[in-house]
Amino acid sequence: MKTKEQLKLYFENGDIPKQEDFWAWQDSYWHKEEKIDITKIEGLENGIPSVNNIYAKIDAEGNASFAHLLVKRVTIEPGTLYIPDRFMQNYYMHEINFANSVVRIGIEAFNNNSFKSVTLPEQLKIINERAFSGNELTSLIIPNGVTDIKESAFQYNRLTSLYIPASVSKIGPKAFNNNPNLSMVKLEQHTQYYPDSFDPKTTVSGGTLISEM
Repeated sequence: MKTKEQLKLYFENGDIPKQEDFWAWQDSYWHKEEKIDITKIEGLENGIPSVNNIYAKIDAEGNASFAHLLVKRVTIEPGTLYIPDRFMQNYYMHEINFANSVVRIGIEAFNNNSFKSVTLPEQLKIINERAFSGNELTSLIIPNGVTDIKESAFQYNRLTSLYIPASVSKIGPKAFNNNPNLSMVKLEQHTQYYPDSFDPKTTVSGGTLISEM
């Protein structure tokens, strides 16, 4: 069989290859008899999905459940740097897998979804206005390296615990407001925040209060 490079030399030298040379080369790429075992493909263990064949999974109590069919997930491809404004606003997504390459999350990027938890990317620097407002987050760890949390970024969630690293220099107005079960937050002394960055019931330890609204 002639290789692709050998066939190219025919034309460069002014020669004419035979049809058989091309057929042999093309056949080398054709593997119609080879099959991939679908049991090794995640999600296809029970065959190709059909609207007439729905498979139940087992929940934590051992009951048959269709809950997995209702979960909507989004995965951000590695190498992505920026999440655009209003990227997935009002999509009612349940889960998100961030690429660690993301450095900025845009305005209202994930506003009004159904996230209960989220692992933010390691390289993240800026979380813009209302980026995660209107979700169902119960706990949150801001990664070390984030410098700015903008206005209303996590407003209207269900946070009960929150970690804010020393890298954060400023927390915007209403950033964590309307999280009624968030009882206490500890900030580094240099981290600036506004009087309404947190709920009135949230005790803020440390930080520097910005009095001018």
